Amino acid sequence: MDERIKEHLKRLNEHYLKLIDLRKMSHDDFVNDDINYAAAERWLQIAIESCLNVGNRLISILQFEKSVRSPESYADIFVIMRDLKIIDTVFSQRLVEMARFRNRLVHLYWKLDPEMTYQILQGNLDDLKQFQTAVVEFLNKKAAEQK
Repeated sequence: MDERIKEHLKRLNEHYLKLIDLRKMSHDDFVNDDINYAAAERWLQIAIESCLNVGNRLISILQFEKSVRSPESYADIFVIMRDLKIIDTVFSQRLVEMARFRNRLVHLYWKLDPEMTYQILQGNLDDLKQFQTAVVEFLNKKAAEQK
């Protein structure tokens, strides 16, 4: 496996585990604690960035094997991953929303609230693990085909 991809997947897993701990908090404890809320935002940002970096790296590697268009946005990385059959259509759309949330974390941070972040922790956190699994399965299948 490509070393850069491996490093980003490791970072993704580290932050996923930290976010799992925050997900265990009660709603009131989470939304009323600025430190946990801020940690969740930052760890989500890093985890999403890791997914984007993995996707971008895969696209970069695969362009040497076939015609692959360059992404025009962060969200587009997940669309191209769908086109390359790394992830399916439904999952791709959830990841596009994740990329949009990343943009809000970075560029519109003042418009976020603890409630939104709490809902993402409760309802979408497992997408990070599903992404990791999909990438590893794709790379393992690719390696087996090359043998």
